[in-house]
Amino acid sequence: MTKPKLSAAEITEQVWCGDLACARADGTPVPQSRGRKLAWRCAKQFPSLRLKFLIAFMCLLWFSAKTNRAAETNQHVPPEGTPAFDPRPLMDKLNERIVTDKYCFAVLGDTKHSVKFPALTQYLDETIKPDFVLTTGDMVAAGGGTVGPGYWEELSMDSGAEFRKRPWWPAIGNHEIASDPIFMERPKSEQQAQMKTNADSGVENFKQFYNLDREYYSFSFRNAIFIALPFPNPQGESFNWLENELKNAKDAGKLIFVWNHCPFFTVGMKSKAEVPNAPTETTKLFEHYGVCAVFSGHDHGYYRTIREGIPYLISAGGGAQIYPGLRKAEALPEDVYYFENPESYKAHVNNKNVKPKYLYHNGVTGKDETLNEREVFMLVVNVDGNKAGARCVTSSGRILDELILSK
Repeated sequence: MTKPKLSAAEITEQVWCGDLACARADGTPVPQSRGRKLAWRCAKQFPSLRLKFLIAFMCLLWFSAKTNRAAETNQHVPPEGTPAFDPRPLMDKLNERIVTDKYCFAVLGDTKHSVKFPALTQYLDETIKPDFVLTTGDMVAAGGGTVGPGYWEELSMDSGAEFRKRPWWPAIGNHEIASDPIFMERPKSEQQAQMKTNADSGVENFKQFYNLDREYYSFSFRNAIFIALPFPNPQGESFNWLENELKNAKDAGKLIFVWNHCPFFTVGMKSKAEVPNAPTETTKLFEHYGVCAVFSGHDHGYYRTIREGIPYLISAGGGAQIYPGLRKAEALPEDVYYFENPESYKAHVNNKNVKPKYLYHNGVTGKDETLNEREVFMLVVNVDGNKAGARCVTSSGRILDELILSK
């Protein structure tokens, strides 16, 4: 079921109702976005705009204080009485239904409770009809700490029905780990300290929500193996585990698909320290064992590049704000990408009345296009025996990219 279109007043409310914490009347934590919604609803009855924001701000202070007092209540993930969203039982049914090596899966991520996400899931249900879904992380705004359970509850209410229709296999992202939304204007050291403090609870909540043994894992389906990596990248034990998974898959003659949150290559706005756009020990493993494709998220937008024969694709258009393509000069000539236009980004950062514009570049066709409206999109991968192909498609049905994945 799709959500009704928002009125102008509701859109204003959505803009205001962002990411601060609050609690219910009974003292249990609720998603932070709802705290701002409640504050706005308390305030908007007043005629003066200045008074509206003053009342809203006072309400938010009260909601935040109440959340701190209620921090230790209702810490169930998923919410008490709600079974975990375990993809394995649905996968068992899929194995009974599909008896050939012909199937379809979708790849999407970075939704973070967006009002645009239902349009994408509607298109997924009615048109794409994939057999299962891989998510590239950041399905919640903040999955750890005291506010985490509230966000997981919001995800279960907004998307739980979708998770029961077909298997949804998750990769963990930084927002699953974080306790409060991470704002780009905060110092990097503050973001990292926050993530370190809340990592344990974020990982635990992630595992409980999906009934997983750990945050990195693999599963097999028909002629392929699918490997989910930890955030930000495999290290130590998880690196050794990855190499063993890749070796076993290659020895078994399987198609190998890897998915995670932090990309290995980008033209978006993530820094070189985070995404160096250079070979790493992990990418060398992908090359050595002949990975079919690597799917990532994190840098909100779409990017397709082929490095040392391995396709790397960012599918981070599930509804969160599209980031600017600040590193587009690092793209290869044949790359395909969709990000906010960097010039538009600089303009609207300085003037919020300037509407963002989006840059679509297709290095294969030589096409450059400026788009006025933000698209939500997913990757759709079709496997037929030892052949695999992918296309990036928007909720309106527009195809942004098509490529062959199999060697």
